Amino acid sequence: MRKISACRIFFLLAVLVASAAGGYFLGDDIRAAEKPNEYIAVIFSILAASLFAVVSIVGDPGMLPSGSSAAAWTSARDLQKQLHTFNGLFLLYLLTLGLLVASEVIEHAKWEPLYWVTDIYAMFAIAGFLLSFALPFDFMALQKRRMEQEIQNRTRNRP
Repeated sequence: MRKISACRIFFLLAVLVASAAGGYFLGDDIRAAEKPNEYIAVIFSILAASLFAVVSIVGDPGMLPSGSSAAAWTSARDLQKQLHTFNGLFLLYLLTLGLLVASEVIEHAKWEPLYWVTDIYAMFAIAGFLLSFALPFDFMALQKRRMEQEIQNRTRNRP
């Protein structure tokens, strides 16, 4: 099982607090404004598509390092664990887009008792955006680990 560093826990707690506060305090403003919703829809659509492409490429069995089947199995298992984090973020992007559509329908129909959905949508949007800042570092760590595995395999298989 992968250990979570104290820095990562602090980051996740900060994202949780910031997104909850943002959803609570900015929900009504986001509901009343049109442009932020348009920008959020575009940004999250691009983030979701990009993340889906990366996960599809990285998760392709052809990308496993060469070597024994045991090494490939270990690498695949570790890679799947790491990809679950990305899949969770992808799901967060899709939920954000779904909540955006729901909040727009609720606003258009003037269903005032359901205006709280916009607060939840704002919270998801802020959380998804902030969590995306960790992606470059996660991809860098994944690339570094895979390069080290391939170097080890080539060193062992040297004639």
